[in-house]
Amino acid sequence: MRLLARIAAPLTLGLALVALGPRASEAAPGAKAAKTEPTKDKGKKDKAEPKKGAEKERKPKGALSAGAPNKGRLYGGEKLASSKSVEVRGGGHAYGLPDLVRVLRRAAAKVSGKYKGSVLYVGDLSAKNGGALFGHNSHQSGRDADVGFYMVSEKGKHVNPHRFVAFGSDGRARGGEVVRFDDERNWAFVEALLTDTKTDVRYLFVSAGLRTRLLKYAAKKNVAKDLYTKAASVLMSPADADVHDDHFHVRIACPERMKAACVEESHLRGGGGGSAAGAGNATNSASSGSKDAKGKSAPKEEAGEAKEENEAKEAAPPPPAAEKAAKDEGGDEDR
Repeated sequence: MRLLARIAAPLTLGLALVALGPRASEAAPGAKAAKTEPTKDKGKKDKAEPKKGAEKERKPKGALSAGAPNKGRLYGGEKLASSKSVEVRGGGHAYGLPDLVRVLRRAAAKVSGKYKGSVLYVGDLSAKNGGALFGHNSHQSGRDADVGFYMVSEKGKHVNPHRFVAFGSDGRARGGEVVRFDDERNWAFVEALLTDTKTDVRYLFVSAGLRTRLLKYAAKKNVAKDLYTKAASVLMSPADADVHDDHFHVRIACPERMKAACVEESHLRGGGGGSAAGAGNATNSASSGSKDAKGKSAPKEEAGEAKEENEAKEAAPPPPAAEKAAKDEGGDEDR
């Protein structure tokens, strides 16, 4: 009887499960759950949903200077770091096109190689992603950099005060510092930039008095005529803007590979395009008084300065495009 009971029990349970159908099978201990597959409609719905962040701006591959110097963006910029021949001011605005960063490094290294211990003090380039930068009208597309002047003590020893120092056309510091504008090193820096074979330096903004001083030094050294002519064209003092008496403002040209997106000249203030034809009454301040950040006339650098400026202007008048760039450069305080 016990044997019959053992056989009958499983049979009874099996018949009961068959009678109850699939639901009982799913609930039975040890039974595998039925695998459900998503419907085709659900799959289509999932595909139609936009991916998270798809609406964000697509970043180009590699570095790119997009737009104009005073209305642009920077993609894939490189950060300029301090080195043996370069000191970068803190603040997080040390990004630029690799072309700009590397030409500054090469030029500083050349000066340091020729004059041991020379250090180039560098201020702002651009923000990491470009765009408007406090204190500047330009510096928006990774092609601009502010660099301090090389200077020496009264004994002729190289000095790095770790800040910008303003100079008059006589080479003396305006603020009373016991340092002088270093003609040799500053010209060596200009020459290194203008003779660089990898990057085209388009403009070097500097005060009218210091421009004249550098050109006189170059003439005294009998530099090649084509180099002198190029320097006279590239060195300029922006009108109605910062006088650039305490730093060079370096701007490189749009690299050839970026011509489709990069705008060479600054847009005219108040709107409009960036063509040289729209320069209006822009003039190089070698023939007109420079102005400070508040729009007031800058102090005369020394007696006879106007004569020096006129001589420099007659020697190499800036091209129309350069005049427009000088007009559009600067801002309320281009530091």
